[in-house]
Amino acid sequence: MSQSERDINKGIRAAKRGDYLEAIVLLTDAYERGEFTMHNKDSVEGLSYYGLCLALVQKKYKEAIEICKKTIALNFFNPAHYVNLAKVYVAASMKKKAIETIDEGLRSFPQDKGLRAIRVELGVRSRPVVPFLERSNPVNVSLGRSRHAKKGKSNGEKA
Repeated sequence: MSQSERDINKGIRAAKRGDYLEAIVLLTDAYERGEFTMHNKDSVEGLSYYGLCLALVQKKYKEAIEICKKTIALNFFNPAHYVNLAKVYVAASMKKKAIETIDEGLRSFPQDKGLRAIRVELGVRSRPVVPFLERSNPVNVSLGRSRHAKKGKSNGEKA
């Protein structure tokens, strides 16, 4: 195993444990040296985590989204790529896209714990009160707020 492969693997491990600063240093070096090969699954995984770190540490959301989408296209059978892209979308305040990404991953990997955990974390929206109207329609917004307040009271919360 070459030094660059070791650095990529160290970067992946750092990102998995949440040490995004260490991970971005290791993965940026490999990325800038052009050491990610698209035919090596570890390299593609490293690229996915590089995209995640780019979003979380440097706030470069557009570039991070492009990188993470590329890793899914190259290696769509790794559920971690869907999780990483969803986390990038969440960091970029694009929750709807994050949910779509997780749901896409769950269609292929319904039992994956990482995908299921982030799906629960993101939550499930209730159906609009008036389903034939857009969710953003003022009628749905008003009735939805009333429904939410009523649910809160029935659960012992203050509205």
